[in-house]
Amino acid sequence: MKNLWRGAFNYRQTAVVLYRYAHSKRQAWKVMCDELAKKDGIHPSVVYSLFDGSKDNHEISIEMEVKENERP
Repeated sequence: MKNLWRGAFNYRQTAVVLYRYAHSKRQAWKVMCDELAKKDGIHPSVVYSLFDGSKDNHEISIEMEVKENERP
């Protein structure tokens, strides 16, 4: 199941918060970086390098954990 992830990015002196569904934190990071690149009309690799973990400029956390219903 996909969880809802919240990503906070310090991007060009602007804080950007995105919410996306993904299976893992890494997948959420990629989907959100792709969205930032698309929004700004730049290649995704530029955004990947900005938020590669070498700087403390982004945070990704689970906003809502989705669990499968177990029926008796």
